[in-house]
Amino acid sequence: MESKIIGRGTWIDKIAYELIEREKKLGRKLDIITTESGLGASGIPHIGSLADAIRAYAVTLALRDMGYNSKLIAFVDDMDGLRKVPEGLPKWLEKHLLEPVSMIPDPYGCHNSYGEHMSGILTEALNELEIDYELRRAYYVYGSG
Repeated sequence: MESKIIGRGTWIDKIAYELIEREKKLGRKLDIITTESGLGASGIPHIGSLADAIRAYAVTLALRDMGYNSKLIAFVDDMDGLRKVPEGLPKWLEKHLLEPVSMIPDPYGCHNSYGEHMSGILTEALNELEIDYELRRAYYVYGSG
């Protein structure tokens, strides 16, 4: 999908500009500028979860429009512990409270874990919106050192 520029001078452009200025001031390389969105995996995703990822992607697009190479990382915190069982999910999940959601079985049996299922709902929405991102999971990142 071709991205369309809807305007310049927006708050998103301002954030992108300030980010570039900060990186220059710190003497950092500008060959690729990474934006990030945290995807929670301990509960059912909601509009706020999606909005966070969309805002981060908007900054990525603004950076690209300014001529910089930029990518969005969607980081799934699937090492987060399950603090409570969301309404409507099976009660047997209570025995897994405080365990990392990447280690809890998927209550629907269609993913490798509870965390993968919950984050999968959000990544499916990102894919539907044709948002370009690189997925990273805490379980694998922390496991690899």
